[in-house]
Order: sequence, then structure tokens, then C-alpha cells
Amino acid sequence: LAQVSVIMIGQQYRGSWSQHGNHHGPPRQRGRQVSQEQILERIHGNLYSIVGEAVDDVKVEEDKWSRTEIVKRIVGYIYKAAKTPDLMHKPWQEISKTIVHHGMGSYVSACSERPWFYQLALGNAFTSAVWELVQASARGRPQVHFQDVQDFVVREFEQHLDKSLLTKAVWDATMLTFKDRDIQPKIFKAVHNTYQPALDELLADTRPIDDARKVETFTRRWMETSMQRAWSALESAEQVLTTGQVIRLFQNLIAPFGEGHEYTCIPSMLVDQIGRPPRNWKFLRTAVSKMFEEWHAAQSAPQPSKRRKKGHGDGGGNGGAEDAEEPEEQEAAREDEEEVQAEEEVNPPEEEELGDFAAENGTNGAKEEVLEEEDAELKDPWETLEPEDAELEDLDVKDGEDLNGAGGEALPEENGHPECTSAGDCLGAPSDGLVRHMIEGEDGDVYCEACWHSFMFHNPDLEGLWEDGDQAGQRYEAPPGDP
Repeated sequence: LAQVSVIMIGQQYRGSWSQHGNHHGPPRQRGRQVSQEQILERIHGNLYSIVGEAVDDVKVEEDKWSRTEIVKRIVGYIYKAAKTPDLMHKPWQEISKTIVHHGMGSYVSACSERPWFYQLALGNAFTSAVWELVQASARGRPQVHFQDVQDFVVREFEQHLDKSLLTKAVWDATMLTFKDRDIQPKIFKAVHNTYQPALDELLADTRPIDDARKVETFTRRWMETSMQRAWSALESAEQVLTTGQVIRLFQNLIAPFGEGHEYTCIPSMLVDQIGRPPRNWKFLRTAVSKMFEEWHAAQSAPQPSKRRKKGHGDGGGNGGAEDAEEPEEQEAAREDEEEVQAEEEVNPPEEEELGDFAAENGTNGAKEEVLEEEDAELKDPWETLEPEDAELEDLDVKDGEDLNGAGGEALPEENGHPECTSAGDCLGAPSDGLVRHMIEGEDGDVYCEACWHSFMFHNPDLEGLWEDGDQAGQRYEAPPGDP
């Protein structure tokens, strides 16, 4: 697992423009109009200088790529983004978003597994490229201050890094919890794609509640929606999404890089003041228990029968009043509504899947118990499990324990593919095929099939060619059914 830095990136870039040299600012006075080729040439030169200085701060962590190669790669990603057609005809905010979005897309795809990825200060490099284009497109437009542009670009850059780190964390937590490679992508997709909707729903609630309760509300909603999607996507879901596995998954999401690492998938805005919950957070057990109980209750509830309207006889030979079919359009509308509800609900696990949770928190007083616990005033924001709670003790990663052994389950002893660029972070095995990353038609690094497959879940636009095997030289296509 690559070491990552979770110190807020902006703290490294905000401040004077001269942090990485004073030869790129302050803003120049507007002079004669220059050609687009001249602007791009200036961008290219500035990027080599700024990126080079930034790479000097982290190059000691790289044991494979040379300084020259790192600089060349990153300059190429940003420079290509700056060449996007018609940029100078757009507002400066749109110029900023476009350059950062395209540049970060290539950068994340190619470099996210490098040990320095989350430490490399590229805020000023992106700002330099954006500022040159903004200055060139400023004729006839309101003047914009350099500091405003820099702050905007750095925020965009930070957001892309945060999204990349969240994606990596969710993927790592999924792999730590579920060892079957066929189900990992489905669970990852369910968990990753429900994160932002759960947060948006929380932020839309303007009721005054403390941060600890907000964390509980977010976690519960994220858990319910993600596990519903995962249940619908998996075959034999009742054998995969057991209570223990769901608890372990969210324990790993709380501390995806280990208990000793401060990063958490819980939104930082919720835990900045109170800190993240511990891995053995007792609330997880309560929330999972309640979720399974509600699923079981929904499955056991009797389904309402279809109603038919009663119509009056016409006085003829049909013998008086009898049931009449509802109008076709009303019946169709009702059936559509029932189908939508069916899609939103998932079949719950069988009762035996509830295990000890069902015996301990069964239907007798279970909901009242949960409500009492939720309404209790929290002396400590995070209530943890007692040491004697044997049921979940084996789910906790102890300090210093190897992440690959989380939950007491050892991963298969595979050392990855010897030729995969991911090296120690390789997800594959020596028997996997190899895929070469293609960047603008040029050969990039080689990865094993397992690593490349995971990269494509993060960025479906990646291009790769099979390096060996029967399909050598052919384009890599994701297996059917993958996003």
C-alpha cells in the first residue's frame, strides 16, 4: 500500500506566487497581442521550470523514474490540457476548470500509484498555464486579479486530489474486506457511487445537530443505500453481504490505510473538529443490526393485493353489479409505480444471516433499544466496543497489524506480477497478463491485468494494449458488464 499524505494540499500552495520562483508573476501589464503559438510556448517553458522545482521536493521518494522523466510526464499532461481548442474564448473560470480537469485526468491515471503523488505541489504549475491563457483572452473583458485565479485553480486541484484519494481509499477498503475479484468491482461501484448522494442529503438537512450525530446520519445513509445497490448487483448476495462483512467493510472505510493513518472516508467537514470515529465504533454494529432487521421486516410484510373497482350493472343480462377492470391508463400508472418501488427495495438476507444479531436484537424491543441508544447524550463522540465483545473483536485491526491481515484473514500469499509497474502495490499474480498504457499513441508503463482493470474502474477513458498472450498488440477491452 503506497504511503499517502492527507495533509490538506492547499496549505502547501497558498501563499506568495514566489514560493516556486518569482519568474512567473506577478501579472504582466497587457501589451501587444501575441499568437496562440507564442502563448503555448511560454506555457511550456514556465511549466518545465515550476514542475521541476516541485519535483525536487519529492524526488527522493521515487526509486524507478528519473527526475527528468517525472518532469517530462507532468509537463506533458498540463501542456496538453492547455492546448484544448477554443479555450481563450471561454470565461476564466471555465478555462481553469478545463485545464485542471484534463490535466488531472492524465496525471491521476499515470501517476496515482507513485509514492509522491499526494505530496507533489502542482497548484502553481496549473495556475501558471491558466494565467497565461486568461491574460491572452482578457481583451474586452472585466479584469481579473491574479490572486483570484490562483485561489480558484488551487481549489479545483485540491478537489481532484481529494476525489482521487477517496476513490483509492474506497477501493482499498473493498479489497481488504472482500477477497473475490469478481465481486470487488461491484461492491466498489455501489459504495463509491452512493457517497456523494448521502453527503448531499445530509447537507440539505438544515436542522441544528452536533457533528457526531451528523457523522452517524451520514454513515447510516451511506451504508443503507450502498448495501442496497450491492445486494441487487450481486449473485448469492446473502453469502457475501453478511453482517460481519458489512461491519468490516465500514470499519475499513473509516480507516482505509490503517488505524495509525489519519485519513478516513468520512467527509472531512464532519470530523475536522471532533476527529474520525475509531475502527471499533459501536455505532456500526447498531446500524448494521437495524438495517438487517428492517430488510427482514420488509420481506416478511404481507404484500397488498391488486384492487379492482366495482362497477354497476347496466340492467341487462349480465346480472347486476360486478367487478370491473380499472381504466387501462390508471392500472399502467400504478404498475409503473410498483416497479419503481421494487427497484428501490432489495430483498433482505434470510434470518439466519442475522446470526447473533438477530438473537440479541430480535423483534422484541429492538427498535426501542436502538432509539434509546441514539437519543442518549454522547459524553464521548465515539462509543467503542467493550474488549469482551468477542463477536466483533476479530474485526478490529490492532495497532501495527499488517493491513493485508485485517480482520484476522490472511490474503493469498501472492507477491504480485514481477513486471507490473505497481510493484509492491500490485493487485495481481505472476500468472496475469500484461497491459501497456498508451498515452497519445506512445508507449507508457506496463501493468498486470488486475491492476489495469482496477484503473479502468477509476478512469474508463484509459487506453491500453495487451503486452503478451494471444491478444498481444490488441486494444484492452473491459469485460462485458463492467462500467
